[in-house]
Amino acid sequence: MPLVLGTAEHWLRRAQEARDMAEQMVDPEARQAMLAVADGYEIVAKRAEAREAGVPMPNYPKGSG
Repeated sequence: MPLVLGTAEHWLRRAQEARDMAEQMVDPEARQAMLAVADGYEIVAKRAEAREAGVPMPNYPKGSG
């Protein structure tokens, strides 16, 4: 299976979609979970920006951000 990393723009778009979904949620825990997803997408976007710029990124252990 090929590895698809996506562009920074792609991940920022996904983050905005998640925030838009969170705005529509009435359950506070679900809203917080969706906002956490959006935050995660923004982290991935920053890593994609660095990758696109050719900046080496450290390999973080799983779950460390």
